[in-house]
Amino acid sequence: MKRFKVLTIIPTLNAADTLSEQLSLLTQMSDVLVIDSASEDNTVEIANSFGVEVVQIKRADFNHATTRNIALNYDVDFYLFMTQDALPYDDKLVENLLRPFDDKEVVVSYARQVPFEDADEIEKFARMTNYPEYSVVKSKESLPKLGIKTFFCSNSCAMYRASYFKEAGGFTEGLIMNEDMEFAARAMLDGRKVAYSADAKVWHSHTYTTKDLFQRYFDIGVFFKTNGWILDEVNKYSSTESTGVQQAKAELRYLARKSLWTIPKSVFFSVTKYVAYKCGYYYDKLPKNLVKIFSLHKNFHS
Repeated sequence: MKRFKVLTIIPTLNAADTLSEQLSLLTQMSDVLVIDSASEDNTVEIANSFGVEVVQIKRADFNHATTRNIALNYDVDFYLFMTQDALPYDDKLVENLLRPFDDKEVVVSYARQVPFEDADEIEKFARMTNYPEYSVVKSKESLPKLGIKTFFCSNSCAMYRASYFKEAGGFTEGLIMNEDMEFAARAMLDGRKVAYSADAKVWHSHTYTTKDLFQRYFDIGVFFKTNGWILDEVNKYSSTESTGVQQAKAELRYLARKSLWTIPKSVFFSVTKYVAYKCGYYYDKLPKNLVKIFSLHKNFHS
């Protein structure tokens, strides 16, 4: 395989618990840039100990899209964006993410996320459905079959062709979140492709509290409200709400086989997601102080 120059970009905030393990493998596979938002632990010291470049920004200046666009200042072949809580599964991560780029129309390749061993069944189901064992290459022609999942992508671990990333202007500045989905949608509507690479794997899963879940889905609602063109495109083929209902039903069927006692939690979480999303979608009709309570990314509403 041709030797490409890959830069891994990791935004960090108090990442000391995971950064050493993450960098121990990543530094063997690529150059690494850590963009730190004024961590109060020894995140920066750990990054320095691995000899990686560190850019420090004010915490208030962090934005999912704008911060990652610092990568545009670096001349490489591919950008690999990762979050601080995604750990490489093995030393083949970069190699496997690169493989789909043999197709010149592929501009993004994102990895399979394997849940940590202590993840609950709800989180395992989410990883299994969003990150199956088989790879797929998506384009705008996938919309009738996949609906909103056509544009799904995840910067927990996703590689971008640098030449196209620069041509497209990077991520759209100032997004509240979902900069990866917004970029994927723009790219596919521009005739490009996005690859899901099941052989490229990272350990990644969450343990959400009700508050975490509400704030996350509130901000997802805000994202779709402020980027309505994405839903307009998807709704030509299928209803995004029906996709959510189907996912919730599939989760209940899975839990009925795997973990009956988790079903009440699943129902409660599904209701929480729906209410939070709706509140976020109509955030502009809510009092500003309430919006800031509901939102995880409060700086967006300043």
